[in-house]
Amino acid sequence: MMSYAVSLVLPVHNEADNIEAVVRGFYEAISRKMNLQIVVAEDGSTDGTKEILEQLSKEIPMTVLMNKERLGYTGGLKNGLQKAAGDYVLFCDSDGQHFPSDFFEMYKQSGGYDMIDGWRVNRADTAFRKAMSRTFQIFSRMFFGIKELHDVTAPYRLVKRSVALQITSQVKYMRESFWTEFTIRAIKKGAKIKEVPVRHRLRLSGETVVYKPIKLPKIVISQLKGMMKLWIEMR
Repeated sequence: MMSYAVSLVLPVHNEADNIEAVVRGFYEAISRKMNLQIVVAEDGSTDGTKEILEQLSKEIPMTVLMNKERLGYTGGLKNGLQKAAGDYVLFCDSDGQHFPSDFFEMYKQSGGYDMIDGWRVNRADTAFRKAMSRTFQIFSRMFFGIKELHDVTAPYRLVKRSVALQITSQVKYMRESFWTEFTIRAIKKGAKIKEVPVRHRLRLSGETVVYKPIKLPKIVISQLKGMMKLWIEMR
């Protein structure tokens, strides 16, 4: 098996407008400086994402996992992680909101830590998305005492592979806020975490198919119920 310094895991669903630019961006930024494995966990896309990935994989070395049926963000991410072979796993969404070059600052700070979180200091999301994240942040502090982190929902993370495998296998309650539950479980297990400020921008193209304003109230309620289940479990 080839040895990799880092494995990039990209969960993707209906990102035909963005996925090629995202994959190329990370490949060009990182592979020139270290041995990079790219794992794309495609999750039942219907907009041409599959076809784009098939063509792109002929040019850029990567593992593409195609799913006929929707597994959801958590299911796709777990599938992708199973194929990761690097000492560290870099997680990132596939909408192009993060800068590939910010990885190097995260990697530079990784010594002595189990996880480096990309803290979106100047977050470029809609007011609805930011309000939802603030809600999870407040409840994480209230119920789990997590006060040292500013961005528990951050999707841009560099995690030791062994830690990622252990924690990810336990996430089961917060399907639409995977990283909140992941963070809480990691801290409760004693993982050493450091936040590194990263840049954040609007989606490269298109609109989110998950966090649309009309869906947010229902998502928030379901995720808060999931957080309560997590709190009961950890009591």
